Amino acid sequence: MNRDFLRHLEKKLKVKILSVIRLYGGCINKAYKLETLRGHYFVKFNSSLNLFSSEEKGLVELKLSKTFYTPEVIMTGRYVGTYYIIMEFIEPDNIKDNFWELFGQKLAILHKSHKDRFGLEYDNYIGSFPQINSFEFKSVDFFINARILPQLKILENRLSVNLYSDFCKLFKLLPDIMPLEKASLIHGDLWNGNYLVNKHGYPTLIDPAIYYGSREVDIAMTKLFGGFPQKFYNSYNLEFPLVSNWQERLDIWNLYPLLVHANLFGVNYISQIQTILKRFSD
Repeated sequence: MNRDFLRHLEKKLKVKILSVIRLYGGCINKAYKLETLRGHYFVKFNSSLNLFSSEEKGLVELKLSKTFYTPEVIMTGRYVGTYYIIMEFIEPDNIKDNFWELFGQKLAILHKSHKDRFGLEYDNYIGSFPQINSFEFKSVDFFINARILPQLKILENRLSVNLYSDFCKLFKLLPDIMPLEKASLIHGDLWNGNYLVNKHGYPTLIDPAIYYGSREVDIAMTKLFGGFPQKFYNSYNLEFPLVSNWQERLDIWNLYPLLVHANLFGVNYISQIQTILKRFSD
């Protein structure tokens, strides 16, 4: 972080920054912990994309649901072509005995926030890609038109990989596979890198990609990179039971984040996508 940017942040925060600590873990933005006499702040920034206004909206929306703790956003801004967001720094703590039960229950309660249409009033981001949230009345239509097709177009343009015909076979099957449920408020990117444990031991959500969608999307994402403990899923189902055969649909929902990862990181994810498609189309 250069000195001019640091002085700009001090001016905005109206406090002297005593130390700056680089944080690692994300691949889209640079992130730092700012230590001051008034407390600690978290700042992340990048020089190419204004991801942060929609991130702030998502964090506010989650906070209004009165389910999870979310970090307070201090401000978003731009300095000489650099976009940034400053938030409360979440001091980490150890997981308490009831953490996963509480996590599952809170996610179920969040998912009870319903709307009649799938989508959102504004577009946001998934990773560094725009996430289109145009409204649809049917979950299947939203999944195809607002999630899969935009990523397939990116895949063809970036990597010259065309999977349209493979996906078309699946699209024809989806109306008979997908559950008929109302659109739920979902986090949208709920893998194990997007929650924290705050100083009280409570589950805290970060980096939302919210919209009103199928609640199974969040459940599927928790399974994509290792899965959460079984007590999380048990607790969720006690509060808001999932529709029968939900486990069999998780791979379908995860085609979206797998396409995003293929577009971000390359063709290594293509074989996993093709395996899922083959299983459902054979």
